[in-house]
Order: sequence, then structure tokens, then C-alpha cells
Amino acid sequence: MPRTSFADIATEWEKLLTTVTNNKDDLQNLETYRSQLEAELTAARAANIRQAAAQAEAQQATRDLEGAIARGRDLALRLRAGITTRYGRRSEKLTEFGMKPFRPGKKKTSEAKAPKAESPAKSTRETTARAGETETAPQESTTTGQSQ
Repeated sequence: MPRTSFADIATEWEKLLTTVTNNKDDLQNLETYRSQLEAELTAARAANIRQAAAQAEAQQATRDLEGAIARGRDLALRLRAGITTRYGRRSEKLTEFGMKPFRPGKKKTSEAKAPKAESPAKSTRETTARAGETETAPQESTTTGQSQ
């Protein structure tokens, strides 16, 4: 069942109330329902206006929150930069402010930096294979037990 908008409902009720009012002589026994529907229509319109105002206020509150967060992030960034400037980026005092000090990694030894020496034949084969070239190997006869 599709949802009906408030405007459609209000328009429907207004038409109903207008036609009942125009025919009030024939529908006197329904006057209490007509007056109750008229009161409910008035209450629904007031609630709709309050709802629209609350929605607008919620949207404005969202914009205010987003602005405050953006300004706060900028100020926090400036504070952190000032703290780093004051104590230095390697100071352990930065941890007190929830910041990580710069700690250089361990230096690698000279053995770990130097590449391992390989046999010249193996490295040549790997190089040509990586380049997409195929190396031709000598083919041997695979005849077993047959003499030619």
C-alpha cells in the first residue's frame, strides 16, 4: 500500500468536511463526527507545522555540529603543532598529550643491505626468463631400447 502524504490527507478531509457542511440538513446525525474531524484536522496541521520546525531545527543543529567539529579539528591540529614545536618531535613528553614521538627505526647492518652474490649462469638465466625470452635447451633423444 503506497504511503499518502499529509497534504493529500488534509485535502481529502477538507473536501469531506465541506461536503458534509453543505449537506448538514440531511446529515444532522453526523454533526458530532464532523466537528471531531475538524478538530483533528486542526490538530494535525499544528503537529505538521511543529514537525517541520523540528526538522529545520535538527538540520540547523547538524550544520552547527559539523561547523564546530571542523573548527575544533583545526584548533586541535594547531595545538598539536605548537606542542611539537615546544618539546620537539622526538620528545617522550609528547606521549602525555596522546601524540607519538618520532622514533627512528633500527639501522640495518651492511650484510643485510648487500645483495647476495649468485652464480653468473643462474643470474643470466633468470634475467632472460624475466625479460620474456625463452632459453632453448638441447633436446635429447628419448628412445629407450630401440635401435635405429
